[in-house]
Amino acid sequence: MNLKKVDFYLDWPGSKNIIHLRRFITENLMKKGEVIRWSIEDIKDSVESLNIKKIRIKAVLVNPVNSKI
Repeated sequence: MNLKKVDFYLDWPGSKNIIHLRRFITENLMKKGEVIRWSIEDIKDSVESLNIKKIRIKAVLVNPVNSKI
């Protein structure tokens, strides 16, 4: 078993309702490995676009896919 801690920003489009935020985050994390736990650390407005927010995610993954998050 290989565990990896990740800390990254995820773009949250304004078209995604807050009701669907959990699913949006977990779907993005599952692309990178099996999710043990995750948390939202911060939410900021994007500098590039008014319709996007930056969500800082911290997570622990099992058997992560060899890709950069």
